[in-house]
Amino acid sequence: MQTIVLGLVSGTLYALIALGITLVYKSSRILNFAQAEVGTLALYWTWWIAGRNGQPWALGAVAAIAFSVAVSLLFERFVIRPMFAASRVSLAVATIGLLALMIAIEEALFAGSIKEIPPPLSSGGFSVAGVVISPTQELSLLVAVAIAVVLGVFLRFTDFGLGVLATADDPEAARLMGVSRARVSVFTWGTAGVLSALAALLVEPSIGALAPGVFSGGLFLGGFTAALLGGLTSLPGAFVGGIAVGIIEAEVKAHLVFVSAPALQDVAMLVIVTLVLLARPQGLLGRAS
Repeated sequence: MQTIVLGLVSGTLYALIALGITLVYKSSRILNFAQAEVGTLALYWTWWIAGRNGQPWALGAVAAIAFSVAVSLLFERFVIRPMFAASRVSLAVATIGLLALMIAIEEALFAGSIKEIPPPLSSGGFSVAGVVISPTQELSLLVAVAIAVVLGVFLRFTDFGLGVLATADDPEAARLMGVSRARVSVFTWGTAGVLSALAALLVEPSIGALAPGVFSGGLFLGGFTAALLGGLTSLPGAFVGGIAVGIIEAEVKAHLVFVSAPALQDVAMLVIVTLVLLARPQGLLGRAS
């Protein structure tokens, strides 16, 4: 029971990254390898405002989200949109280039000293099955569930949301029906930026210090694995995949004592997920092609 609770907490953060990856891929078939790192770079705004200058955490969080959205939209407008006709591989490589650029900027501007950010909440929390859930972890659970519900309702019950889904299923038919591919692309990349910043803001207190590229390892790997496990084109699958990856990771760490090193734990988790995908290649909630 304790491992399940721990898995739920970490799984919601993976779910936020997975939702961003899946949303972009579902609408444009682009794998965004910079999804987590956009949040890392944005988080330095929170450090500058809340950690360095002592302003409220909420003000720094708003600045981080705004910055993350701005970076995502600029990348969409000046890199992705001109490359719409390029191969999916070329577009994925472009996101890797963005990843490398952001890490280089972080190294140049912020490396060399520890950057600490105060947690968003200092009181509250509760205990479940002997596991103490911190106020920030409680907030991450609520935020992830709320975002999953709001996205699901928006995409299913609004005209523009249905247009996004139509573009994902058949871009040419959606265009003939008057759905703007450019607007859909702006929406999906902007939303992915929000999700990246939120995931970084909520996972940072558990890490304790901010460093260049800190989220491009475990957080992105967990989120990307969750997106694959969920089906890559299924938003509910991304959320379920995030929870599943979190629980699998917690169970591996708790019971496979012979893989005590973090790298081996990641390998063991990926082996388990790979076995699931071998049995169901389309993912847990994806559709067979």
